[in-house]
Amino acid sequence: MQAQTTVPARHHGRSEWRVPVWLGMLFGLWAAGIDRTHGASEVGATVLGLVGAAVVAVLCYVLHREQPRLEREARAGAYGVLFGAAMGYLLSLSGSTLLKASLWGLMFAGIMAAVSFYVFYTREV
Repeated sequence: MQAQTTVPARHHGRSEWRVPVWLGMLFGLWAAGIDRTHGASEVGATVLGLVGAAVVAVLCYVLHREQPRLEREARAGAYGVLFGAAMGYLLSLSGSTLLKASLWGLMFAGIMAAVSFYVFYTREV
């Protein structure tokens, strides 16, 4: 008689939001800190941080939910685009020119896409 193995059910709910919320909070605090350092008002920096946190948290959550439906290459590209856009935006807040922030964002996107693809390629069955 064989032992029956069961695959644990994927739990949806609060635990699924944990990582996206933490990433959003980290991004929002970072964005607000940069904005405040560069002369924005306390209220303006706080609003920017809250909006940035909400946007990043929702995008991370949506990507996490949709990733099983994506091919390995598309999934790696999506992670790269999200990370590159976030880092490029933070660089633009810090006073970098649009061109410099865009080029750094593209570089970060390419690196993240390559690393993500490697992880997905070597870890999937």
